[in-house]
Amino acid sequence: MPEIIQTFKAMQKTESEKRKFLASIQGIELNDEEKEKTGPTFEDIQRKALGIDADAEDVLSLQGQVASGAGFGVGMGLGYEQE
Repeated sequence: MPEIIQTFKAMQKTESEKRKFLASIQGIELNDEEKEKTGPTFEDIQRKALGIDADAEDVLSLQGQVASGAGFGVGMGLGYEQE
């Protein structure tokens, strides 16, 4: 039974690639599996819920639970203060 399932998946993949190829010849781009990621990430929402208005790239985002999750705890922080 696993062989049949794998064969079926391979056939689906082949057909999908054929459809994408034929669509690209006609100038249509199909991205079934590669949908662009839009919207905030879970970490962005978590920072906002904790009241942290800093970007993920900013060192100010490493506060509270986010900092402890990243491996920074009390006395083990970055030594950075917001002015």
